[in-house]
Amino acid sequence: MNQKLPILFLGLLLTLCLPLRAQTLEGRITDAETRQPLEAVMVSVTRDNILTDYRLTDAEGRFALPWKYEGSRQVSVSLLGYRTEVRTVIAPGRLDIALVPEAVVLKEVQIRPGRISTRKDTVRYDLARFATSKDVHIKDVLKRLPGVDVDENGQVRYKGKPIDHYYVEGMDVTGGRYAQINNNLDARAVKTAEIMENYQSVKALKGKINSEEVALNLKLDPKVRDQWIWNATAGLGGGTDMLWEGSLNALQLGKGRQSIYNYKTNNNGTDLSREQDVQTADASADTPMTAFLTQPGIQAPLDEHRLLFNQTHTLNANRMYKYDDNRSLRLQAGYTRNQLEQQQGNVRLYYQPDDTVRLDEDFRYTLLEHDAFAEARYEDNSERHYLSNRLTLQANAGRSRSAELQQTLNSGSMQAANLFSLIRNADQHTWEVTSTTRYAWMPSRLQLPAETDDYRQQAFRTDNQVSYLHKRNGLTRQHQAGIEGEWTRDSGFAAGSLALRLLTSFLLDRDPWRVSLSLPVGLKHYFAQSRPHLVFQPTLYASYRPNYHWKFSTLAYINRSAGSTSDLYPYLYRTDYRTLHCTNGLLPISLSQNYQVYGEYKNTAHEFFVTLSLQYAKRRSRTLTAQYIAADTLLYLRQAMPNHTEQWSVSTHLSKGCYDWNLKTSLELSLNRSTGKQLTLSAATGTGNTGTTDALPQNYRYDYLKAEPKIIWAPVDALEVQYHGTFAYGGSKIGDHTRLSPLLDMVNRLHLTLSVGDVYLRLSGEHYRNDLGGGNHQTTLLADATLTYRHGRWRFEASVRNLFDKRTYAYTNYTATQSYTYWLNIRPREGMAKVSYQF
Repeated sequence: MNQKLPILFLGLLLTLCLPLRAQTLEGRITDAETRQPLEAVMVSVTRDNILTDYRLTDAEGRFALPWKYEGSRQVSVSLLGYRTEVRTVIAPGRLDIALVPEAVVLKEVQIRPGRISTRKDTVRYDLARFATSKDVHIKDVLKRLPGVDVDENGQVRYKGKPIDHYYVEGMDVTGGRYAQINNNLDARAVKTAEIMENYQSVKALKGKINSEEVALNLKLDPKVRDQWIWNATAGLGGGTDMLWEGSLNALQLGKGRQSIYNYKTNNNGTDLSREQDVQTADASADTPMTAFLTQPGIQAPLDEHRLLFNQTHTLNANRMYKYDDNRSLRLQAGYTRNQLEQQQGNVRLYYQPDDTVRLDEDFRYTLLEHDAFAEARYEDNSERHYLSNRLTLQANAGRSRSAELQQTLNSGSMQAANLFSLIRNADQHTWEVTSTTRYAWMPSRLQLPAETDDYRQQAFRTDNQVSYLHKRNGLTRQHQAGIEGEWTRDSGFAAGSLALRLLTSFLLDRDPWRVSLSLPVGLKHYFAQSRPHLVFQPTLYASYRPNYHWKFSTLAYINRSAGSTSDLYPYLYRTDYRTLHCTNGLLPISLSQNYQVYGEYKNTAHEFFVTLSLQYAKRRSRTLTAQYIAADTLLYLRQAMPNHTEQWSVSTHLSKGCYDWNLKTSLELSLNRSTGKQLTLSAATGTGNTGTTDALPQNYRYDYLKAEPKIIWAPVDALEVQYHGTFAYGGSKIGDHTRLSPLLDMVNRLHLTLSVGDVYLRLSGEHYRNDLGGGNHQTTLLADATLTYRHGRWRFEASVRNLFDKRTYAYTNYTATQSYTYWLNIRPREGMAKVSYQF
């Protein structure tokens, strides 16, 4: 695709935008008798009785409407209990109106306030209209909100996009680890939930740097605000072994200080480590460094509590102080001890031009892992200046063992990072300084019968930049200069790099258009090489928002990257008993083009949300990783060879709530196509050494279609139905002659909750239908039953999982030129009784 297209597109958008002027119709609405300002007055613009735009007045009775019309328009001002006023407006300017009180006679009319209200970029949900007596924690209510989804792993998404900030009373006490709130905060303690779009968390940048981030803010019931809420749970059960579950947590959530203390333990398959994961999509977070050796996890397209044979203990403490409207301090610490066991196996098929290679594994896997972190963050966030400093410490130690594979893997990591940011505002001028520094020590050892591989990897990274920003007449200009350094060391190997970069960006904000152009360019020099590498990423973004309901945007960027210092590691190294890697010291220099077109529609009055996104990416690289399979050995060898990949994707997310039916439905659809090239070193060609070899390239194409419908429906108070389906269809074509049979995988989850007074019976069923390839498939049916009784602050629960006592699960995946069929043990029939009390 022609790389001049983004520049031509920018010129076209600027041509469209320049004639627009920032014209506004503004005014103040008051009571004609008391002269007091009126809040939440509807000020709407119509033509021929068709609504084109509207605003609600603020607490001072003020409103501001962008005026982009030619000719006259009718402006209507209305509020229940007042006489509606209509004015004909020809040009923008000032419009002050005093509304006359008017008696309202209602006859055979039912007034029902909406569950969802909107004000500017904030969508407010009245949770009392969504919560039921069956809900335990706040996550149970959030999943009922139209436009909002809670994934199986607990991540909250809005219109299909993960949220960027999670607040309670305007404070982020968990630092993005909001599962600690979702899984512990009583559903009855929250009064409203607010979704804030285009959220700019830095006050000094509001109105200067526009943000596409989304924030969720929970507002508590005043009765529980600032009060300590204690919860305790204890449970025992049995199956093939004795089961236990226990927890003790304390929450104090207010507007000035907040605390969360939590201890949990279980061996019933519930993954407690999720509560220590950062789940927000915070763009300001620094990415931890990764080692050569990492512990393999246990994954399958199956609910985690079905497959984890665990013994877990987790502990965390969070304390946040808000000294005034601007200054805050957050202190956090957490620790998790996780012991896992799993009996599993797999069959891997590698399709080569002259042969198909099969590798089999069948083994018992055990893992003992310790994870700890501590974090301190101070923030001074005012309109004139911004100061933030975040210090994080992380430590990890793991030991995995498989007797059948004769492999023991020890891994460890200790990392320390500091993120500093300072912003100063002076009228139209803004200065910013940021600095990120991270050090990591990552020792690891792989023990095999014939050899032991030790790694003593150390890494250091620093990134510092200064920027100047100026905004005038709707045009924001930003200039930035930065320096980045990276250093990696291991036994017999050391590499370092230094990068200098410059950035110039422009943002034109003239309602309803917003256009930005970013031009970053830099030089990255590796000390082991004689010349620097040019890196850049020009980015063009434009959005058009004609009214509250619609939004359209387009994004285009070209990115040239030059890898990292670990790519210069020239030696052959193992990652497990059969897999070896070698980069040959070659940097993966790549050039990619990325394009996206996005549109959305929302109507909160009808509880309807829909998004549509089309994406295309094309990547060219100077290197290609070759795959060599022979004698039960996998070798991945980077070679100097031109390579390119392409990817198309279309995705949509729809969500609809129906107040009268007490119903919420949603649907997600995605279609992806990936094409590329796989370099295969067959046994016939041989590898010779880790240099260039005669290799056989194969083209591949992978297509994948996925649909996820969800329904939450309560036709009567005594019954609630929840359904979640996942339907996936994917196929792969390799070379000119190999076409793998498409895989159709289906998951149907159905939950029925019946209630009689304070007694609740929940019946759950899961149906899995997985294609295994070659015309074979497996069907698995799982069922659970839970009986709950509530009495005051007490909650009693008895449950039975896996009623049909299924013991194994299998599935198949395609990736590039490979096919993987996995099987693993799942938890058998088990029963448990629990009791919970809220102090």
